[in-house]
Amino acid sequence: LSNFSNWTFENSVAMYERSFRELQVDYIDYYLLHSVGSSMEDFQKRYIDNGILDFLLKEREKGKIRHLGWSFHGDQNVFDHILSLHDEVKWDFVLIQMNYSDWRFSDIGQIYDLLAEMNIPTNIMEPLLGGRLSNVPKHIADRLKAQEPEKSVASWAFRFVGSYPNILSIQSGMVRHEHLVDNIRTFSPLVPLNEQEKQFLFETAEL
Repeated sequence: LSNFSNWTFENSVAMYERSFRELQVDYIDYYLLHSVGSSMEDFQKRYIDNGILDFLLKEREKGKIRHLGWSFHGDQNVFDHILSLHDEVKWDFVLIQMNYSDWRFSDIGQIYDLLAEMNIPTNIMEPLLGGRLSNVPKHIADRLKAQEPEKSVASWAFRFVGSYPNILSIQSGMVRHEHLVDNIRTFSPLVPLNEQEKQFLFETAEL
């Protein structure tokens, strides 16, 4: 629900209903409050004051939404606040940006751990950091290839994210057919990273 510029109840519901028409479905498996976290005021206006969160909860009760969650970008305080609503709302999933570079240089590890502790399934976006972790400088590619000559540079990033147990799904931005083939190979079956390999990736992120 991307009600960024017009967060009235009427516009938000219209946007919600348009999704059903365009997708041509009777229910939606995973519906999320899109891109929350810029500010507490923004979240309050977009989903609380206008009554839209209450509306979506009722839609979930009816079975129109099977799983209700949110995607997070932004302020840790907003994340903590939305997570604190879990006892009341019972969030079914959360979508976060996670990769081995963000894990090393941001608080995403803490965010993942909080979700895991609360048994809230986690969806992952940006496992390749907008493609940057698959398009690395030659000396970094050589470093990764020296460890696993037959594996792609991108496979390291996917294995990192897939090594954590509370992951529901990983969203990959694939452009070419070979990307799809490589991703399927990486996950069929997935070989989780050991602690030594994770440390190797964190050192790679530093480089």
